[in-house]
Amino acid sequence: MNPTRRQFLRQSLLVAAGSAALSCSAEPSTPGAPQAAKAPGRSLVVRAKRPKVSLGPDRFDPAVLDEMLGASLARLTNTANGTAAWKALFSAKDRVALKVNTLGGRGLSTNPAVVGAIVRGLLDAGVAENDVLVWDRFNRELIRAGFTINNGGKGYRCFGTEGDYEREITTHGQIGGFLSPLLTRFPTALINVPLVKDHNLAGVAISMKNLYGVIDNPNRYHNDNCDPFIADVADLPVVRQKMRLIVCDALYGQYEAGPAYSAKFRWEANSLIVATDPVALDTIGWQMIEAKRREAGLKPLAEVGRPPRWLATAASRGLGQNDPAKIEVTEV
Repeated sequence: MNPTRRQFLRQSLLVAAGSAALSCSAEPSTPGAPQAAKAPGRSLVVRAKRPKVSLGPDRFDPAVLDEMLGASLARLTNTANGTAAWKALFSAKDRVALKVNTLGGRGLSTNPAVVGAIVRGLLDAGVAENDVLVWDRFNRELIRAGFTINNGGKGYRCFGTEGDYEREITTHGQIGGFLSPLLTRFPTALINVPLVKDHNLAGVAISMKNLYGVIDNPNRYHNDNCDPFIADVADLPVVRQKMRLIVCDALYGQYEAGPAYSAKFRWEANSLIVATDPVALDTIGWQMIEAKRREAGLKPLAEVGRPPRWLATAASRGLGQNDPAKIEVTEV
């Protein structure tokens, strides 16, 4: 392990050690996000689409991204504006980890511009920039996606787990593996920053599938369309405790040939999607992918042997709502 990273994790663990065991080492600094104005028993998913956010291929306007994210979170939290929303969700006491998805290189990874908008929002909430960590499995994947590795110094931190997993195995449901200390030790709060993309086994890979990056052996959990394994990972107690927000980068989506990048099947959606319910958000993302497949003359995922059955499993665990009739989708 890099000495700077080792020192960083040691300090993070010492800060958290007084309150709980390792798997839940950092207590949330807020009692929970304000409840948005919605009907009882329904989950809220907020989507912002701005064609003007695009400045050309893979280039996006930071000011428009800030406006999109602020408007979305204000609606999600039932607050007056973006700044109030960020302050309702996070505080200066928080250490925040952003779990990005960088498997697809520059073509199909969480965009650094979206991460930049999230970091600016966290700063508005009083979170120290050095208390923000952007993280995925490997430095090389982060670099390939356009991120700059930063083990310390100025700015937000950014680096991968790099094989440095916890020494004690964690089991839950039908999974068993070693968790990343970038989840267990550092953050008081986790922001999931996934994509909307097709997956050749799971059907779709959005917020819950992105959590496969927190364990050391995700390749073991792809049988049976990843059911129940995606739900098992999302249901990990440490994930449920720390997950504060999902900001889905839907600037681009991919509706076939995933999870690897395929220019042929990528579309420009110019959207951000936010929620606190991962099942509801993934259900809406699945609908978006199915709509693009119909438009392109492709069969539904169920007819090609890739139904995302794990959504119903996740809903049965109390992780969220998968019934479209009970999901309120609001456009801002």
